[in-house]
Amino acid sequence: MYRDILLSFPVLFGGAIFVVFLLILTLYRLRRLILTQSEMRRQESRTLDKSLQKANKQLVELRSVVVGLGQKISEQEQIILHQDERIKELEQQDSDARLYTRASKMVQLGADINELIEECELPKAEAELMLSLQKKLSGEEKVPPLGARPEGGTVKRKAPPKKKSV
Repeated sequence: MYRDILLSFPVLFGGAIFVVFLLILTLYRLRRLILTQSEMRRQESRTLDKSLQKANKQLVELRSVVVGLGQKISEQEQIILHQDERIKELEQQDSDARLYTRASKMVQLGADINELIEECELPKAEAELMLSLQKKLSGEEKVPPLGARPEGGTVKRKAPPKKKSV
């Protein structure tokens, strides 16, 4: 009897309706879950797009900074090259000063004009000038007074021009 009741049409119909209701409920929950996940994916996508745009802006800024730095580096390289050239010029001038210092010491030690020309590579006129200066400093030659001329005459100074009144 219990078996007959279980197999009766209303019980089977009620069971079928219950199963269909469970399927519909499961489909509804599954659909809600899919929609929820879809919305989460959209939000993640929006967040990633915003992050990508922000990263692109930062990349553009970095590129402009790198370009600016490249220009500054180029300017600094030019300055360094100019400074190197200037240093070489100063070193050359310094070596000239060393030659004159050496020549001066040689004159003090009694070198003659030919030694100065050969050892210090000085022109003859400069070697003669150095010898003459050394003789004057040591007192071997007299230094003429400032007001006297080499010919023995005196220097006459001109009076400054007078201003005209208008």
